[in-house]
Amino acid sequence: MDSTTVTHSSWLRSLIGWPALTVGLLLIALISHLGYLPLDTSSDEPRRALVALEMILSGDYITPTLNGELYFNKPPLYNWLIIGFYKLAGNYSSFALRLPMVISLLLFGLTIYGFVRRYMPVRKSPPAMVSFVVAMMVLTNGRVLIYDSLWSSIDIPFGWLTYSAMMLVYHFDQRRNYWALFLCTYALTALGFLTKGLPSVVFQALTLVSWFSYTRQFRRLFHPAHVVGVSLFLLIIGSYYIAYFSRNHIPLANVASVLFDESAKRTVSTFGIWETLLHLLTFPFEMIYHFVPYLLLLVLLFSRTSIKTIKREPFIAFNALVFSVNVLVYWTSPQVYARYLIGLLPLLFTVLAYFYYEHSVPDTPARKWIEWLWLGLTAIVTIGVWVAVFHPKTRIVDGIVWKTALVFFLLSVCAWWLWQDTQNRLGRMLLVMVVIRIGMNWITLPGRLASRQFYKDESERIARETRRRPLYGYRETIGSTGATDVNSFHIAAFRGQILRKTDTRIPNAYYIADSTSLVGNQYQPIDTVRLFDRHPARLVKF
Repeated sequence: MDSTTVTHSSWLRSLIGWPALTVGLLLIALISHLGYLPLDTSSDEPRRALVALEMILSGDYITPTLNGELYFNKPPLYNWLIIGFYKLAGNYSSFALRLPMVISLLLFGLTIYGFVRRYMPVRKSPPAMVSFVVAMMVLTNGRVLIYDSLWSSIDIPFGWLTYSAMMLVYHFDQRRNYWALFLCTYALTALGFLTKGLPSVVFQALTLVSWFSYTRQFRRLFHPAHVVGVSLFLLIIGSYYIAYFSRNHIPLANVASVLFDESAKRTVSTFGIWETLLHLLTFPFEMIYHFVPYLLLLVLLFSRTSIKTIKREPFIAFNALVFSVNVLVYWTSPQVYARYLIGLLPLLFTVLAYFYYEHSVPDTPARKWIEWLWLGLTAIVTIGVWVAVFHPKTRIVDGIVWKTALVFFLLSVCAWWLWQDTQNRLGRMLLVMVVIRIGMNWITLPGRLASRQFYKDESERIARETRRRPLYGYRETIGSTGATDVNSFHIAAFRGQILRKTDTRIPNAYYIADSTSLVGNQYQPIDTVRLFDRHPARLVKF
C-alpha cells in the first residue's frame, strides 16, 4: 500500500464524524422552521403561494392568475410543484409551501456531489471529501442558508435545473455522446424556461457556445442532434403554450413582451450607463458579502499561474469558463438579486475548492490570511450571540437565556475545532455556518413571528367577517405592487375563493379599499384593515 493510500485512508477515518454531523444538523435547521412562520412578508413567497392557490381555487391549472387577473411574469412549473404539495398535505400551510424548496435544495446538493465526485481532479485529498465540501458550500453560504432557504424560493429549483444542464454538457462531451448531450440539456432548459422564463435559454446558449469554442469543437453546434434538441425544447414549451392559448384568447405578444421585460428590466437599457458602470465596480464586493464566508477564497486565484493551473484540468477549465461567461449576464445588469446566482455558485465553488485542497497548504500566505479571518469572524459571532439577551426584538423570546447559552456553547466548540484543524478549516466552516443557522432558528425567527402573524390574523378576521358575501379588492388597493399578496393569500385561503380586483361597484358586495381608491365615492364603512406594510385600508360597501 503506497503512502497516498494511507493518507487518504487516515483522512477518511478522521472525517467520518464532521460530515455526518454537518448534514444532520443542516437537515434539522432546514426542516424545523418550515411550518413555524406564516408567509414571509419581505420576499416573493406570498406571490408564489397566491398564484398556486388561485390555480386550485379556479380549477384552471394552465392559466396562472393573480387576484383573478392573468399573470404572465413567471411560467407555471414551480406553481405546479407547490400545488402538488398543497394537495398532498391537504392544506395551504407554510410547511407544504416551502417543502418543494427544501427538497430541491437537497437534490441540488446531491447533484453537485455526484458531478464533482466523478470529475474533480484531486490527488492530495479524497475526492469524496472535496465533493462533499463543494456541495455543502452551496447549501451553507450566507445567502442560501440564512435567507433563501427560509422561504419558498423559485431560484433554488431553477438553480438546480440550470446547474444540471451545464454539467451534462461536460459529462456527455467527455463521452462524445452528442445526442444525449443536446436532448438532455434542452429538456432541462425547457423545464427551466417553464420555471423562470428566458434566463434558462441564455444560460444554455452561452454554455454551449463558450465550451465548444474553447475546445475548438464549434462544429458540434451544427450537429443534427442540436436541431433535434432545440425541437424538443420547442415541443415541451410549445405544448404548454398551445394549451394556454387555446384556453385564453389573447395575443401571443402580450405574454412574450412580459417574459422579455422580466429579463430586460434589470439591464443597462433600463438603468442607463452610469448606474451600469457603478454596478460593474460594486458587483464583486456585493457577491462576496452575500456568499460569505466562502467567496473570500477568491484570493487564492490571484496568482500568475492560476490561469495555467485552470487550463491544465478540463473539468476545472469548464467550471471556470462557464461561470465566467454566464456571470456576465448579471455583472452587467444594474438591478440584480444575489439569489439569481445560485445556479452558478457550484461552478465557482468547485474552482475555489480545487485551489484550496490541491494548490495551497496551511502556510500559503493567502490561505493563512483567509483562515485567520474565518477564525476572527467566528469568534465575533460566538461572543456576539449574547446580544440577543438584551436586544428588544429577541429578549422577549421564551427561554432566550438558555437558548443563547446553548448556541454560544455550540459555536465555542466549533471555534475551537476550527482553531485546531489547520489542514481542513474550509470543511470546519461548514459546521460553523450550520450552527449559526440553528441559532437563528431558535433566537431570531421567533422575533419575526409577531409581525407575520399580525397580517395573517388581520386578513383572516376580514375573511371571517365577509365569508357569506362577495368580497373584492377595489381598484389598486391590492395586487398593484405585490406587497399585499400576503393579505390576498390569507383571505383567499380562508374563504376558499379568489380575492379578485375590480373597478365595478356591485350591490351588497364588500370591498377592501384604501383612501386613494375611495376618492370621489360614497360608501358605507364596515371595518378597518391593515395591509402589508401597515398600509391602512377599509372594508366598505357602496
